[in-house]
Amino acid sequence: MNITIKSIPEDVSVALKRAAANSRRSLNGEIIHRLSLSLAENARAPQPAIAESPDAVADAWESLAGRWKSGLSVEAEIAALYESRSAGRDVDLSW
Repeated sequence: MNITIKSIPEDVSVALKRAAANSRRSLNGEIIHRLSLSLAENARAPQPAIAESPDAVADAWESLAGRWKSGLSVEAEIAALYESRSAGRDVDLSW
């Protein structure tokens, strides 16, 4: 298969030519070599997690419920959380 790649940035072109010369490959050979390495590396990379269903997310939260360890009452815990928050940045919502 033949592929044409257009508009290669000058710095990428120079780096590829330099790498090809250093490894004693043709420019085409260097590009194929680097593409092969990149694709092999991506094949080994962990795949992102698939988005879970709303029920699975709810089940995860359910399993965490009641596990928070604190000597404070619920009201005191909430107050402490609010106290620790910063005021945030000033935002102008006027048009």
